[in-house]
Amino acid sequence: MNLIIVESPTKAKTIEYYAGKDFKVISSKGHIIDLPEKVLGINIENGFEPQFKVIPGKSKIISQIKEESEKSEKIFIATDPDREGEAIANHIKSVIDDDFSKKIKRVLFYEITKKGIVEGLENPLDINMNLVESQYTRRILDRLVGYQISPYLWKVIRKGLSAGRVQSVALRFICEKEEKIRNFKSKVTFKIKGKFKEKEQFFFADLIKYDGKKAVFIDESEAKDIKEILKNEDFFVKKITYDDKEVKPYPPFITSTLQQSAANIYGFSAKKSMKIAQELYEGVKIEKNLIGLITYMRTDSTRMSDDGVKMIRDYIKSNFSEEYLSPKVNIYESSKASQDAHEAIRVTDITLTPEKIEKFLSKDQFKLYSLIWKRSLACQMSNSLYTYITVDIEGGKFYFRGVGNRLKFDGFLKVYSYGDFRNIKNDIPELKDGQKIILLDCEIKREETQPPSRYTDATLVKALESKGIGRPSTYATIIDILLRRDYVEREKRFFKPTELGETVNKVLLEWFSDIFDSDFTARMEEKLDLIVEGKSLRKDVLKDFYVNLQKNLKVADEKSKEVSKKLQEKTDLVCEKCGAPMIIRWGRYGKFLSCSNYPKCLNSKPLPDNNQEKIDEKCPLCGKDLVIKNGKFGKFISCIDYPKCKFTKNITIGVKCPKDGGDIVQRRNSKGKIFYGCSNYPDCNFVLWERPMKIKCEKCGFEGVVKYKGKLKCIKCGNIQEVQKVDSEE
Repeated sequence: MNLIIVESPTKAKTIEYYAGKDFKVISSKGHIIDLPEKVLGINIENGFEPQFKVIPGKSKIISQIKEESEKSEKIFIATDPDREGEAIANHIKSVIDDDFSKKIKRVLFYEITKKGIVEGLENPLDINMNLVESQYTRRILDRLVGYQISPYLWKVIRKGLSAGRVQSVALRFICEKEEKIRNFKSKVTFKIKGKFKEKEQFFFADLIKYDGKKAVFIDESEAKDIKEILKNEDFFVKKITYDDKEVKPYPPFITSTLQQSAANIYGFSAKKSMKIAQELYEGVKIEKNLIGLITYMRTDSTRMSDDGVKMIRDYIKSNFSEEYLSPKVNIYESSKASQDAHEAIRVTDITLTPEKIEKFLSKDQFKLYSLIWKRSLACQMSNSLYTYITVDIEGGKFYFRGVGNRLKFDGFLKVYSYGDFRNIKNDIPELKDGQKIILLDCEIKREETQPPSRYTDATLVKALESKGIGRPSTYATIIDILLRRDYVEREKRFFKPTELGETVNKVLLEWFSDIFDSDFTARMEEKLDLIVEGKSLRKDVLKDFYVNLQKNLKVADEKSKEVSKKLQEKTDLVCEKCGAPMIIRWGRYGKFLSCSNYPKCLNSKPLPDNNQEKIDEKCPLCGKDLVIKNGKFGKFISCIDYPKCKFTKNITIGVKCPKDGGDIVQRRNSKGKIFYGCSNYPDCNFVLWERPMKIKCEKCGFEGVVKYKGKLKCIKCGNIQEVQKVDSEE
């Protein structure tokens, strides 16, 4: 019997299905070894050697790996084909007894299909230690930043904050964009748009010149005067041109473009897109078979395998007329920063159309699979063809220009038309130079310059990628961390920095601007790539970084008291205990009032809540309005006269307690961690660590489930049901 070790339980099931009876497949369930949690865990004096430890709770899995290794003829480690997967593979190898090390081989599965698994097993490799070294370097860099700069933030702002080598650069991008929006001054101008008629057909043209000058008016009254003059003018076609332009298909997806397209088309977050893509890659049950539907989804290469290209081109030949197949194989250039370790993201079987397998997919899986299927197909289709029409119209001192186009041949747009903004809806009729044309009407268009848009998932990933910051495996994590730390928040689809985020960014840029500079971070990614290529050593990269970090830390520490004082806000309030002025400080749960004589005087109190949100209820004790307040453990409902009136209650989340029928409410424990419990506590001790959803259980009918191993689990009877049987929560 041979052993295959993967990191994902779902992938283990799919691989075991394809590998056959001679193989047993087990899962490490992610990392089994990592840096310790509460200490730095890096021996700086000894070449920055990481002091890896077994992750708590992983001992049982390690015992299983050892036990199965002893019984196996060959051992194949098949963790994900990227740097992190290589590091996990090396850790798995390290826990297997040396006596069995000769049996160990590394295999790479780029697609979880019969063909992909057979190819991987037939081409075993040794663990790539350059990839491992690169990943270790990244992990150590992130640990040095997190464990050495974060304590500085605790000192000057508040405890519990953290800095991150890459995500702090992303935060900087978001804060800098917000600053531009604040400082933006709009400018209003007025333009004139004409509606022209030829026989029974209407089209539009813009006034671009008046009396030889640009027809852009600052004063609306001037535009109105000109509009009146226009009514008495005769107009003629000065020139009309027709220009055919081909539009090439989009390249196949890479990680960043998949995240961008899913965000723009479906509003998916980067994290959500990667979660669904992982499910499609690892395998979905179609009929009775587990099938990996897409190739590996963490890639920066637009290269497609020869087999993939042939499969797609054969499908186009069989299902479309000949003109829809590109005459030659379409080849797309990857970015200069691309590692080109994996091919682009494509479907593994083009004959599995979205419609054919829709019933086996969840709503969101279907959306993402459809997007990947269409893009995979379109990339080998022929160009689309537009005819662009430009008409110049003249009359007296006036010069109009109208632009339109017509789609002559749809080509790849027949399959993938998302993001095609080339179709100008202005149907210009057949005209001849010199012919008279009628101006039916014209309108004054008020145009106001707009501030730059805030980042969305799509535009932030695009900005990070263009600057060479992060890698395909990190974009979703970067965004997720910023949201979890409350450094940014979503307003609809857009990221806005919180006050805390802007404060953290301000401190980091004041004292560590070179470390959290986009160019510096991009150069660090290049150095990690050099380690992969064997052209640089881990200790050299870390030494250079550490020297610079220590220099900045020393200067920052000397000024920490001064920085902390600068961040405090003065108030007109006086401490009722000692008479000293009250100031506003940052605390674990936000800002609060504190005596400036701290720590001699420990007086503190919440900030006056001037923006309380009223709800349509009255206080049962005194009859006054109820409002939503911010407290030490999050938001709660209270009487507007609180604390004089003591009435308070928790905000419910719409799910009932399965034990006594009370409302389930969100709370925080003493360490700030959110949990969900019954409103009748302490009489009812029901508690959950994950937010329940109001979804009906198929078995008992109770409306309350939580996510459980990619499925849904009833919080009353424990029944487990598939996610695809309900709409997406997001």
